[in-house]
Amino acid sequence: MLYHYQALDSNGDTVSDYVDAPSESSARQKIKSKGLYVVRLTKHEVRASEEKTESTKKSTEKTNPIVEKIVDFWNIKTSKKQLGLFSRQLSTLLQAGMTLPVAINAIIEQIDNKYFKNVIIDVKDKLEEGSTFSNALRRHKLLFTDMYVNMVMVAENLGSLDQVMERLADMEEKRNILKGKVQAALYYPAFIMVFAVAVIIFLMVNVIPQITDMFKDQKKDLPLPTEIIIGLSDFLATFWFLIPIVLIGGAIFFKRYKETSEGKHKLDELKLKIPLIGSFYNKMLVQRFTQNLGVLLNNKVDIIKSFEIIQKIVDNVVIEERIAEATKKIKEGSSVSHALSKANFLPKLVLGMITAGEASDKLDSMLINIGKVYENEIDLNVTSLTSLIEPIIIVFMAMGIGMIVMAVMLPMMQMNLLVQ
Repeated sequence: MLYHYQALDSNGDTVSDYVDAPSESSARQKIKSKGLYVVRLTKHEVRASEEKTESTKKSTEKTNPIVEKIVDFWNIKTSKKQLGLFSRQLSTLLQAGMTLPVAINAIIEQIDNKYFKNVIIDVKDKLEEGSTFSNALRRHKLLFTDMYVNMVMVAENLGSLDQVMERLADMEEKRNILKGKVQAALYYPAFIMVFAVAVIIFLMVNVIPQITDMFKDQKKDLPLPTEIIIGLSDFLATFWFLIPIVLIGGAIFFKRYKETSEGKHKLDELKLKIPLIGSFYNKMLVQRFTQNLGVLLNNKVDIIKSFEIIQKIVDNVVIEERIAEATKKIKEGSSVSHALSKANFLPKLVLGMITAGEASDKLDSMLINIGKVYENEIDLNVTSLTSLIEPIIIVFMAMGIGMIVMAVMLPMMQMNLLVQ
């Protein structure tokens, strides 16, 4: 069980942390062995991803709902990064001959993330109560996907949990590496975009109004570009407070629209069609589909069950519908390659390789190889996309600032001509 304690160290400073122990007396002994004096010790109930204990509900009532959502989102996001390491450690310990409960107990002591630690302690407690490992993981759906849980369940039946955990570790590590590369590639262009917008707003709000006064003193007609820029500048200077309101309002509207079935469908459809980015996004979906399906089939997961799991993890409603169509055709007796060709979301080359893999009874390994090919292609595309996006953003930034400079220079040039 997990206990939360407050204690005093040798310097008299207050220490607050969690300790895992089978009983309260054992918890006190563990804390004392660290050279601490126990002031307060309370049993801490760990909640599953879809449940809340009474104590959690009471604390939630006192917490700002927005703050709680942010904290939960951050905890889950950081915890997901721990999955690869956890799977790797568990695989290593199981291969060394340790039993599952002993291996998990050894890992718990090394976990720094408190949220993830609480989840794994809950999993250990359920194992001690007689639950299977897969059912214990299933309680935490926000961390452990259906694919992860089903692969563990099959491994339990086949007695190959150590090998499956190693494969899951590889998958989680590759997923985190790919995600990190994509994010890193987008950080710099995003920074340039934000910086460009900030510079243009600064010029419009602070610089243009000062120059405008000089033009107004001349009491002469101004060129159309100058009139437009001055109008925009006056609007921004007067109604600057509307900018954050519009941005926040737009973000809220977009979030709510995205959560509707119609909104999600249209946005997911748009992702597939956006120039340049759409092609890259399609390749990511193909890689996710082929590699994960190959891994599931390689680990003896039923073909229909594998398709149903993949349908949930592709994270695109349009592709989910097409996978559902393929699943229906396979249930009716169609071959995998024929069903996927009718679903019409995989390139012809991939469909040809799937047909060859199915004919040679090596569909799982063929799908994994396709996933690897697309993984390498995505790596190359990340680099080329970054090198392409950066100059496009710089051109737009130059055009925006250039228009402002041109609007300022045109009346000055007219004044010079009149003087001459």
